Amino acid sequence: MTDPNDTDPDASPATGSSNETLLRTVRPALVRGHPIASFLAAVLLLGGMIVIILSLTGGLPEWMRWPGAVAGLGGVVWALWIFVLGHRWDRLKITDRRTIDERGIVMRSTSEVLHTHVRNLRITQSVWQRIMRIGDMEIDSAAGDGTADIRIMNIPDPDGVKRLIDHHRGLGSHD
Repeated sequence: MTDPNDTDPDASPATGSSNETLLRTVRPALVRGHPIASFLAAVLLLGGMIVIILSLTGGLPEWMRWPGAVAGLGGVVWALWIFVLGHRWDRLKITDRRTIDERGIVMRSTSEVLHTHVRNLRITQSVWQRIMRIGDMEIDSAAGDGTADIRIMNIPDPDGVKRLIDHHRGLGSHD
């Protein structure tokens, strides 16, 4: 459900330097990245609503309203926890000079790597992620200690993001 070309309106003057241009903002894919959790949250929500409706219309005993309400509320809370609170404020911003990983709304964490300092850019994809055209990306910098400086999971079009970064590293053309 995330558009890989999605740009963040509050970040359009780019980030820090007036000469720097924001090229792309990428957020983790929600439903494609968590298909089983999405399905279970939808089943809980819809199942709870059906049970409530049937108990109100006389198709089920009245006492079934409460388990239906608990199931429906559980589906809503689960979906909010996983999707909204877990992913909404994670984003990868790519400018013409650097890649910035921003996380959080209350407690904010930012990590950035200049394109000229990128030592390794790694994409890993499971079979499901390849089918859904999402993947996990890790970026190591020249100053890093061997662990990824930026790591973001379930991003749409990871190969396109890599091509964009490589283009601004001077390693290839951007499609």
